[in-house]
Amino acid sequence: MKQITLLESMKNIPVHPVSLICTPKPDGSTNLAAVSWWTFLSSNPQLIGFAMGKNSYTSELLTKNDKGCPVVLSIPGESIADITLKCGSVSGRELDKVKEYGIEMIGAPLKYPAHSRFAYICTVESRVEAGVCNFFICKVDDVLFDETVKQIFAWGGYGKLAPLPEGS
Repeated sequence: MKQITLLESMKNIPVHPVSLICTPKPDGSTNLAAVSWWTFLSSNPQLIGFAMGKNSYTSELLTKNDKGCPVVLSIPGESIADITLKCGSVSGRELDKVKEYGIEMIGAPLKYPAHSRFAYICTVESRVEAGVCNFFICKVDDVLFDETVKQIFAWGGYGKLAPLPEGS
């Protein structure tokens, strides 16, 4: 075996789940950020966690609002794969992604993409600094599921977003 970096190893793991973190912006609209570093933490209480770069707009919004801030982790579907990839390539500080990309949003009070397989409706419980990232621990208040939507994954280091092949 040869020694490689953590980032190199991530590029060589063939598939990663992709999600959108939906956070409230000061004007009441929703910011979207693509993320693949999230995990289930506990089923009792129901907790999930995700990491965001400390310099990201999403991390800034969640840190300002801290504990109790609403957040939705959306598992996007195949029909919005291209939009999801775009959401991961530009900051919400500079662009209203929902408006610019014409993303249909649903839910209240915090909206999330309509074409989602899952939507984890959460509130932030705590934040842990983890190197260049903040790791947010969130209480899951509700889980919504649409079995008709095909979940997408990142392939080959996030260069392509697509569902799993049939029969996988």
